[in-house]
Amino acid sequence: DKRVIPTTDYMPDEAPTPMASNSTITRSGVQLILQNSYVLMILGVSCLYEVSLTCLDYQMKLLGWIKFDGNSKISFVKFMGRYGQVTSFLSLIFSSIVFPFLIRKYGLRLTLRVFPTLLVLATIITFGAVPLNLTALFLCLTLLKATTYSIHDPAKEMLYLPTSNAIKFRAKFWIDVVGARVAKAIGSSINTYAGGLDQIVKVGSFPSVVTACALWYVCYRVGIEFDRLVREKRIVGLGDERFERLSTIEDMSAYDDELSHNDGELDEDEDVENDGPERFDDEFSVSNGEEAGPPQVIELEMQAVR
Repeated sequence: DKRVIPTTDYMPDEAPTPMASNSTITRSGVQLILQNSYVLMILGVSCLYEVSLTCLDYQMKLLGWIKFDGNSKISFVKFMGRYGQVTSFLSLIFSSIVFPFLIRKYGLRLTLRVFPTLLVLATIITFGAVPLNLTALFLCLTLLKATTYSIHDPAKEMLYLPTSNAIKFRAKFWIDVVGARVAKAIGSSINTYAGGLDQIVKVGSFPSVVTACALWYVCYRVGIEFDRLVREKRIVGLGDERFERLSTIEDMSAYDDELSHNDGELDEDEDVENDGPERFDDEFSVSNGEEAGPPQVIELEMQAVR
Protein backbone atom coordinates (compact mmCIF):
# COMPACT_ATOMS: atom_id res chain seq x y z
CA ASP A 1 0.00 0.00 0.00
CA LYS A 2 1.06 3.50 -0.73
CA ARG A 3 1.19 5.34 2.56
CA VAL A 4 1.82 8.99 3.31
CA ILE A 5 3.91 9.38 6.42
CA PRO A 6 5.40 12.46 8.12
CA THR A 7 8.95 13.15 7.09
CA THR A 8 9.72 14.39 10.59
CA ASP A 9 9.00 10.88 11.99
CA TYR A 10 10.69 8.97 9.18
CA MET A 11 14.39 8.37 9.62
CA PRO A 12 16.04 6.39 6.83
CA ASP A 13 18.81 3.92 7.43
CA GLU A 14 22.17 5.42 8.23
CA ALA A 15 23.65 6.67 4.99
CA PRO A 16 27.38 6.27 4.44
CA THR A 17 27.98 10.00 4.69
CA PRO A 18 31.63 10.74 5.51
CA MET A 19 32.00 12.48 8.84
CA ALA A 20 35.29 14.02 9.90
CA SER A 21 36.78 12.72 13.11
CA ASN A 22 37.48 15.02 16.03
CA SER A 23 41.24 14.74 15.53
CA THR A 24 40.90 15.87 11.93
CA ILE A 25 38.67 18.79 12.83
CA THR A 26 40.89 20.09 15.60
CA ARG A 27 44.10 19.87 13.62
CA SER A 28 45.30 23.31 12.63
CA GLY A 29 46.88 24.34 9.36
CA VAL A 30 50.33 24.40 10.96
CA GLN A 31 50.00 20.76 12.00
CA LEU A 32 48.93 19.80 8.49
CA ILE A 33 52.00 21.51 7.08
CA LEU A 34 54.41 19.88 9.53
CA GLN A 35 52.93 16.40 9.16
CA ASN A 36 53.21 16.22 5.35
CA SER A 37 56.53 16.58 3.58
CA TYR A 38 54.76 17.44 0.33
CA VAL A 39 53.01 20.41 1.97
CA LEU A 40 56.32 21.50 3.50
CA MET A 41 57.79 21.62 0.01
CA ILE A 42 54.84 23.73 -1.16
CA LEU A 43 55.64 26.09 1.72
CA GLY A 44 59.20 26.43 0.44
CA VAL A 45 58.03 27.01 -3.14
CA SER A 46 55.67 29.75 -1.95
CA CYS A 47 57.95 31.63 0.44
CA LEU A 48 61.69 31.17 -0.17
CA TYR A 49 61.94 33.52 -3.14
CA GLU A 50 60.56 36.44 -1.12
CA VAL A 51 63.90 36.88 0.68
CA SER A 52 65.93 37.28 -2.51
CA LEU A 53 63.35 39.47 -4.25
CA THR A 54 63.10 41.78 -1.24
CA CYS A 55 66.87 42.30 -1.16
CA LEU A 56 67.07 42.88 -4.93
CA ASP A 57 64.13 45.28 -4.87
CA TYR A 58 65.65 47.31 -2.05
CA GLN A 59 68.97 47.54 -3.89
CA MET A 60 67.33 48.74 -7.11
CA LYS A 61 65.20 51.37 -5.38
CA LEU A 62 68.19 52.77 -3.50
CA LEU A 63 70.21 53.07 -6.70
CA GLY A 64 67.27 54.61 -8.53
CA TRP A 65 66.66 57.15 -5.80
CA ILE A 66 70.30 58.21 -5.79
CA LYS A 67 70.57 58.45 -9.57
CA PHE A 68 67.26 60.12 -10.44
CA ASP A 69 66.76 62.33 -7.40
CA GLY A 70 66.74 65.94 -8.62
CA ASN A 71 67.17 64.97 -12.29
CA SER A 72 65.01 67.15 -14.53
CA LYS A 73 64.72 64.63 -17.38
CA ILE A 74 63.39 61.68 -15.41
CA SER A 75 62.43 61.50 -11.77
CA PHE A 76 62.36 58.53 -9.43
CA VAL A 77 58.58 58.41 -9.69
CA LYS A 78 58.75 58.10 -13.47
CA PHE A 79 61.44 55.47 -13.16
CA MET A 80 59.23 53.34 -10.92
CA GLY A 81 56.33 53.94 -13.29
CA ARG A 82 58.36 52.58 -16.20
CA TYR A 83 59.33 49.64 -14.03
CA GLY A 84 55.68 48.83 -13.34
CA GLN A 85 54.69 49.19 -16.99
CA VAL A 86 57.39 46.84 -18.24
CA THR A 87 56.59 44.30 -15.55
CA SER A 88 52.87 44.35 -16.36
CA PHE A 89 53.50 44.01 -20.09
CA LEU A 90 55.82 41.04 -19.60
CA SER A 91 53.36 39.44 -17.20
CA LEU A 92 50.62 39.68 -19.82
CA ILE A 93 52.80 38.04 -22.47
CA PHE A 94 54.04 35.29 -20.15
CA SER A 95 50.62 34.43 -18.71
CA SER A 96 48.81 34.33 -22.06
CA ILE A 97 51.47 32.68 -24.22
CA VAL A 98 54.50 31.35 -22.33
CA PHE A 99 52.83 29.61 -19.38
CA PRO A 100 50.27 27.62 -21.44
CA PHE A 101 53.05 26.58 -23.81
CA LEU A 102 55.30 25.40 -20.98
CA ILE A 103 52.52 23.40 -19.31
CA ARG A 104 51.45 21.70 -22.55
CA LYS A 105 54.98 21.05 -23.80
CA TYR A 106 56.97 20.24 -20.66
CA GLY A 107 54.46 19.75 -17.86
CA LEU A 108 54.41 21.13 -14.34
CA ARG A 109 57.65 19.46 -13.23
CA LEU A 110 59.85 21.46 -15.61
CA THR A 111 57.71 24.60 -15.53
CA LEU A 112 58.34 24.93 -11.79
CA ARG A 113 62.09 25.18 -12.43
CA VAL A 114 61.90 28.20 -14.74
CA PHE A 115 61.57 30.89 -12.08
CA PRO A 116 64.13 29.40 -9.62
CA THR A 117 66.68 29.13 -12.43
CA LEU A 118 66.18 32.78 -13.36
CA LEU A 119 66.38 33.79 -9.70
CA VAL A 120 69.69 31.99 -9.16
CA LEU A 121 71.17 33.63 -12.26
CA ALA A 122 69.85 37.07 -11.26
CA THR A 123 71.30 36.90 -7.74
CA ILE A 124 74.69 35.80 -9.08
CA ILE A 125 74.70 38.61 -11.66
CA THR A 126 73.49 41.44 -9.41
CA PHE A 127 75.47 40.48 -6.29
CA GLY A 128 78.57 38.99 -7.90
CA ALA A 129 79.19 39.78 -11.57
CA VAL A 130 77.95 43.39 -11.81
CA PRO A 131 77.00 44.61 -8.31
CA LEU A 132 75.27 47.96 -7.83
CA ASN A 133 74.38 48.18 -11.54
CA LEU A 134 70.98 49.81 -12.02
CA THR A 135 70.46 48.54 -15.55
CA ALA A 136 71.16 44.94 -14.56
CA LEU A 137 68.87 45.24 -11.54
CA PHE A 138 66.09 46.79 -13.61
CA LEU A 139 66.20 44.04 -16.25
CA CYS A 140 66.51 41.22 -13.74
CA LEU A 141 63.71 42.46 -11.48
CA THR A 142 61.25 43.12 -14.29
CA LEU A 143 61.86 39.62 -15.62
CA LEU A 144 61.65 38.04 -12.17
CA LYS A 145 58.49 39.88 -11.13
CA ALA A 146 56.74 39.05 -14.40
CA THR A 147 57.77 35.40 -14.12
CA THR A 148 56.53 35.27 -10.53
CA TYR A 149 53.08 36.57 -11.37
CA SER A 150 52.51 34.69 -14.63
CA ILE A 151 54.46 31.40 -14.35
CA HIS A 152 55.57 30.59 -10.81
CA ASP A 153 52.37 31.46 -8.94
CA PRO A 154 50.00 29.58 -11.33
CA ALA A 155 52.32 26.56 -11.25
CA LYS A 156 52.42 26.75 -7.45
CA GLU A 157 48.61 26.66 -7.28
CA MET A 158 48.57 23.50 -9.38
CA LEU A 159 50.59 21.74 -6.67
CA TYR A 160 47.45 21.70 -4.49
CA LEU A 161 45.60 19.41 -6.91
CA PRO A 162 46.63 16.12 -5.24
CA THR A 163 45.84 17.40 -1.72
CA SER A 164 42.83 17.08 0.57
CA ASN A 165 40.31 19.83 1.26
CA ALA A 166 41.79 20.35 4.73
CA ILE A 167 45.14 21.25 3.19
CA LYS A 168 43.55 23.44 0.51
CA PHE A 169 41.60 25.51 3.04
CA ARG A 170 43.59 25.33 6.30
CA ALA A 171 47.24 24.86 5.37
CA LYS A 172 47.05 27.11 2.30
CA PHE A 173 46.06 30.07 4.46
CA TRP A 174 49.18 29.71 6.60
CA ILE A 175 51.37 29.25 3.55
CA ASP A 176 50.08 32.14 1.43
CA VAL A 177 49.42 34.67 4.18
CA VAL A 178 51.62 33.94 7.17
CA GLY A 179 54.54 32.21 5.44
CA ALA A 180 54.92 34.78 2.67
CA ARG A 181 54.79 37.69 5.15
CA VAL A 182 57.40 36.08 7.37
CA ALA A 183 59.72 35.58 4.38
CA LYS A 184 59.30 39.24 3.38
CA ALA A 185 59.98 40.28 6.96
CA ILE A 186 63.24 38.32 6.91
CA GLY A 187 64.31 40.07 3.70
CA SER A 188 63.38 43.45 5.16
CA SER A 189 65.38 42.67 8.30
CA ILE A 190 68.43 41.96 6.15
CA ASN A 191 67.99 45.29 4.35
CA THR A 192 67.56 47.14 7.64
CA TYR A 193 70.69 45.57 9.05
CA ALA A 194 72.66 46.42 5.90
CA GLY A 195 71.56 50.05 5.87
CA GLY A 196 73.01 51.80 2.79
CA LEU A 197 74.43 50.66 -0.51
CA ASP A 198 77.89 50.07 0.93
CA GLN A 199 76.76 47.09 2.98
CA ILE A 200 73.80 45.76 1.00
CA VAL A 201 75.99 43.67 -1.31
CA LYS A 202 78.09 42.25 1.55
CA VAL A 203 75.17 41.53 3.84
CA GLY A 204 72.48 40.58 1.33
CA SER A 205 74.45 38.49 -1.16
CA PHE A 206 74.82 35.33 0.93
CA PRO A 207 71.18 34.94 2.12
CA SER A 208 69.89 35.86 -1.34
CA VAL A 209 71.99 33.28 -3.16
CA VAL A 210 71.31 30.59 -0.52
CA THR A 211 67.53 31.06 -0.59
CA ALA A 212 67.53 31.12 -4.40
CA CYS A 213 69.46 27.82 -4.55
CA ALA A 214 67.19 26.35 -1.88
CA LEU A 215 64.16 27.36 -3.90
CA TRP A 216 65.55 25.62 -6.98
CA TYR A 217 66.14 22.41 -5.04
CA VAL A 218 62.67 22.46 -3.46
CA CYS A 219 61.01 23.06 -6.84
CA TYR A 220 63.03 20.18 -8.27
CA ARG A 221 61.90 17.82 -5.51
CA VAL A 222 58.26 18.88 -5.40
CA GLY A 223 57.91 18.55 -9.17
CA ILE A 224 59.05 14.92 -8.99
CA GLU A 225 56.74 14.27 -6.05
CA PHE A 226 53.78 15.85 -7.87
CA ASP A 227 54.29 13.57 -10.88
CA ARG A 228 54.45 10.55 -8.58
CA LEU A 229 51.22 11.49 -6.79
CA VAL A 230 49.38 12.07 -10.07
CA ARG A 231 50.72 8.85 -11.56
CA GLU A 232 49.64 6.83 -8.52
CA LYS A 233 46.42 8.87 -8.19
CA ARG A 234 46.93 9.57 -4.51
CA ILE A 235 45.65 12.39 -2.32
CA VAL A 236 47.88 13.97 0.34
CA GLY A 237 46.33 14.68 3.73
CA LEU A 238 43.38 12.28 3.87
CA GLY A 239 43.56 11.74 7.63
CA ASP A 240 39.85 11.16 8.22
CA GLU A 241 39.14 7.78 9.83
CA ARG A 242 36.11 7.27 7.61
CA PHE A 243 38.28 7.83 4.54
CA GLU A 244 41.02 5.31 5.32
CA ARG A 245 39.89 3.08 2.48
CA LEU A 246 39.63 6.06 0.11
CA SER A 247 43.37 6.45 -0.39
CA THR A 248 43.19 6.97 -4.14
CA ILE A 249 41.17 9.11 -6.50
CA GLU A 250 39.58 6.00 -8.05
CA ASP A 251 38.29 4.88 -4.62
CA MET A 252 36.75 8.31 -4.02
CA SER A 253 34.99 8.22 -7.41
CA ALA A 254 33.63 4.74 -6.71
CA TYR A 255 32.43 5.90 -3.31
CA ASP A 256 30.58 8.86 -4.85
CA ASP A 257 28.95 6.52 -7.40
CA GLU A 258 27.85 4.22 -4.58
CA LEU A 259 26.23 7.11 -2.72
CA SER A 260 24.40 8.25 -5.87
CA HIS A 261 23.17 4.69 -6.53
CA ASN A 262 21.86 4.33 -2.97
CA ASP A 263 20.08 7.68 -3.19
CA GLY A 264 18.40 6.60 -6.44
CA GLU A 265 17.17 3.32 -4.93
CA LEU A 266 15.78 5.18 -1.93
CA ASP A 267 13.83 7.55 -4.17
CA GLU A 268 12.33 4.63 -6.14
CA ASP A 269 11.34 2.52 -3.09
CA GLU A 270 9.93 5.27 -0.90
CA ASP A 271 7.49 7.93 -2.06
CA VAL A 272 7.66 10.39 0.81
CA GLU A 273 5.46 13.46 0.80
CA ASN A 274 5.77 16.30 3.27
CA ASP A 275 2.53 18.24 3.68
CA GLY A 276 3.56 20.11 6.83
CA PRO A 277 4.30 18.90 10.36
CA GLU A 278 1.08 20.27 11.82
CA ARG A 279 -1.02 17.81 9.79
CA PHE A 280 0.76 14.74 11.12
CA ASP A 281 1.10 15.45 14.79
CA ASP A 282 -1.07 12.62 16.11
CA GLU A 283 -2.24 10.62 13.09
CA PHE A 284 -1.13 8.98 9.86
CA SER A 285 -3.20 9.25 6.69
CA VAL A 286 -3.47 6.53 4.04
CA SER A 287 -3.78 7.38 0.36
CA ASN A 288 -6.39 4.63 -0.41
CA GLY A 289 -8.81 5.78 2.30
CA GLU A 290 -8.14 2.97 4.79
CA GLU A 291 -7.54 3.75 8.40
CA ALA A 292 -3.88 3.72 9.34
CA GLY A 293 -2.64 1.56 12.18
CA PRO A 294 -0.54 2.64 15.14
CA PRO A 295 2.79 4.36 14.40
CA GLN A 296 4.70 1.33 15.72
CA VAL A 297 2.97 -1.02 13.27
CA ILE A 298 3.58 1.32 10.35
CA GLU A 299 7.22 1.63 11.29
CA LEU A 300 7.58 -2.18 11.27
CA GLU A 301 5.82 -2.38 7.91
CA MET A 302 8.15 0.24 6.44
CA GLN A 303 11.17 -1.68 7.66
CA ALA A 304 9.80 -4.87 6.08
CA VAL A 305 9.33 -3.04 2.75
CA ARG A 306 12.91 -1.79 2.87
